[in-house]
Amino acid sequence: MRDRENNDRLSSILELTLDIFQRLNRAETQSDAIDWILHEIKDHINVSATAIRLEDDGDYPYYFFDGFSDTHIEIENSLCEENMKNGTPLACMCGRVIQENTDSSLPFFTKGGSFWSNNTDNLLSVATVKELGETRNVCNAEGYLSVALIPLRSTAGVIGLLQLNDEHPDRFSLEMIEILERLGESIGIALARIDEEEQRKVLEKERERLLYNYLLRIKELDTLYRVSKLQENPDLTIDEILNLIVDLLPNSTQYPEIAVTRLNIDDKEYDSKGYQSTPHRYSALIQNYGVVVGKLIIGYLEERPKEYKGPFLEEEVKLVNLVSESVSRMLERKQAGDWRKSIDKYALILNDSEMRHITKLVIEDMAIGEMDREEYNIDDLPDGTTQTIDSYLSLQYNLELNRNLIIKLQNLLSSDEPI
Repeated sequence: MRDRENNDRLSSILELTLDIFQRLNRAETQSDAIDWILHEIKDHINVSATAIRLEDDGDYPYYFFDGFSDTHIEIENSLCEENMKNGTPLACMCGRVIQENTDSSLPFFTKGGSFWSNNTDNLLSVATVKELGETRNVCNAEGYLSVALIPLRSTAGVIGLLQLNDEHPDRFSLEMIEILERLGESIGIALARIDEEEQRKVLEKERERLLYNYLLRIKELDTLYRVSKLQENPDLTIDEILNLIVDLLPNSTQYPEIAVTRLNIDDKEYDSKGYQSTPHRYSALIQNYGVVVGKLIIGYLEERPKEYKGPFLEEEVKLVNLVSESVSRMLERKQAGDWRKSIDKYALILNDSEMRHITKLVIEDMAIGEMDREEYNIDDLPDGTTQTIDSYLSLQYNLELNRNLIIKLQNLLSSDEPI
């Protein structure tokens, strides 16, 4: 009766082997392949628990398991003891099989490097404690009498282990173990192939990501170059330059087809084609010698995945900040040109002390103009901005003390009457 049952199980394993080969050839991920293999082996061989261990950073934890208790998995999952160092033998009988530390002259090891026992209660009757080595004895303590540990081999060597446990004795034969060893070689080679394919896909995705980011950086650099060339063009007015800048920015983003830009300065607005107000935006301040005079806004008309700032990458945020600074510098250069003309006109009215003080204030204003132009809530400022805010408050205080001088200067600059 037992021989007939064993023959039936052998026939079932041979049929399963062909199914596994076909399944492995079609599998795209290790997870899909291993999950199916374990369930099929468990059903065909009629054992109560199956598992596969695979290498992970020097250890061989259970990758998939079916039928084992949570307690078993918690105790047996790692084969590296806490006090073990790199190079120390892996724990228990699983570790010996994985590290090929077996002796086929002992009755529980095969020439193929597997361990098997049809009655773990009787192991000490067929071998000495030294021959068995140190074991945790968890399988036997949980009532598993039949245990088989089959190495999974690839061309690089043992990459893992197939484990089969059952509470009943005499569930295996040497012929069955040898069939499982051949199956283990096929599984190991197939899993290694799948793993290589998965790694290749990961590398391909990383290559695509790097290429994508590279092209984005090229677009950003091109945008900065174009903005610079626009500002250098003496034939363009300030309004013309600003209109061209807002048309440039959308094309520098990840999603140019839904990107829009608005630049408002004082009471003027400059919009890119199709601009609409949107909650999916980022903005940076425009300053003229430290005084906020406007804002550069870039947005998406549709929601996109969250990135560094809303839907925008860190590099895109930096680009907007750089463009806002560039516009600020352009406005300051224009202001400086107007001031020089007026100073030439009214220099005789201001004494040397007033001129030196005005110069000092302008320099301080220019320093504050170097502040980060990114929008922020003053209550949420990081520690790194403390010095900047202190400087700003100090400047405001100085400006207040010199209000009369500033009013005098403003009146001079706004007056069209000759001296």
